[in-house]
Amino acid sequence: MDEVEKIKKREAIIQRRIDMDLLSRSLPGIVIYAVLWPIIFIPTEFYLLQPEVCWWTAAGLLGFSIIRAIQAQMTSQWYDNNETAWIAVFAFCSLMQAAIWGYLFFLVVGDPRFEPISFLMVISLGGMASGALSALNPRLWLSLTNISLILIPGLISAFFIVEDYSLASIIAIYFIYLSMLGRRSNKEYLRAFRIETQLETQRLELEKLNKIDPLTLIYNRGHFNATLEFQWSNAIRSQQALSLLLIDVDHFKSINDQYGHLYGDECLVFIANTIHNTAKRSTDVIARFGGEEFAVLLAHTSQAKAEILAQEIRQEFEKKPFVFEGIEHNITVSIGL
Repeated sequence: MDEVEKIKKREAIIQRRIDMDLLSRSLPGIVIYAVLWPIIFIPTEFYLLQPEVCWWTAAGLLGFSIIRAIQAQMTSQWYDNNETAWIAVFAFCSLMQAAIWGYLFFLVVGDPRFEPISFLMVISLGGMASGALSALNPRLWLSLTNISLILIPGLISAFFIVEDYSLASIIAIYFIYLSMLGRRSNKEYLRAFRIETQLETQRLELEKLNKIDPLTLIYNRGHFNATLEFQWSNAIRSQQALSLLLIDVDHFKSINDQYGHLYGDECLVFIANTIHNTAKRSTDVIARFGGEEFAVLLAHTSQAKAEILAQEIRQEFEKKPFVFEGIEHNITVSIGL
């Protein structure tokens, strides 16, 4: 995997974590968007004055909340299969609910018939806009669009319909304040999120380095010992066969003495690659056991199958000599099973 692909993969992982955080933050809003409006118009009996507006908007808010709840349940399968469709549905439902609340705000400010619930609505919408800013902050565009759909209709109604410039100014100032706060919060959120991700990546890389032999880039003796203990216990519990190949390079000291340690190091890399390319199962654990000794741990592998693999490894060395800086050498190995 080249560097560009690694960056793309890392960015995809970051974006997925951001979207899952977005989902978890927005879950309370699924309930609040659905129940807050009925809580306002039912106890005040405002639905007797405006039944169609009350019940139709309540039905719309409830319907989109149901869709969002279903989406939340299906996220584990849906998101990985089609990320674009998932975010499109999430954004559409969230923004449609915001638009319904914005429509209600427009009516409350501009229509005298909504005066009985105006105080409750203003308090509720102010809190809802603030809550949406925090919940949707991982995706700034969604957060800002949401509060725009909630607040701007009331601003338009105050400015153009009732010409209450004081109220319009308050709504405008509140909207600008939330927008500025949202941008700052989003920058801080992304910065903290990326630092956390980088630290986690570095931790995993260090953890991996502790398992890897620096010369041959296969597992080291420490990781092999830990894996052997685990596999041994697991084999006892499951009553499954466990096989082990110990591979020793013949006359390796003479290779070092004759051609030098650099040649010997490259020879060890060649041996490790040959073993790794022959023992191809993902469950096979290949490790550098000592200086010129290697181990292959084979889970769920009978003695007969392990013998076949041992012969394949030995034959692979016979077919392909080691060549470095024009010097060719036929490697042979002794394998214990």
